[in-house]
Amino acid sequence: MPIPLWAVDRLICIGSDLMMGAVRRARHAGLRDALRSDHVAIDLINSPMQRILKNMWSQRLQRQVDPSTGRESLVFSCVNQDQPLDCVDFDFLHQRLRQDSTAEKLTSLCLDHLFEQREVQVV
Repeated sequence: MPIPLWAVDRLICIGSDLMMGAVRRARHAGLRDALRSDHVAIDLINSPMQRILKNMWSQRLQRQVDPSTGRESLVFSCVNQDQPLDCVDFDFLHQRLRQDSTAEKLTSLCLDHLFEQREVQVV
């Protein structure tokens, strides 16, 4: 049975930084009249565990801006992955996630090479 949007009191966003930013914009634009005015929106910030284990804490910092006061703060996304959707600085998040892209590509190439040498197939 479908749930009407006007009955939803909580939204949980899980996805790319660009998708979560689009959801935030839609809540305040096209979906504003369809959603309850008192709904709560949370997003789950990506924070891979391998960075935590390597003590690379600075890459887990996430900037938040309180929309009502403009007050800025930094939080560790590895400690609190669930963050208020309206407070997340998605430009900051996008730049932080891009820091990992080169390492992720190199790891993928290295694994491909190892699997080719061992004739291991990944299913």
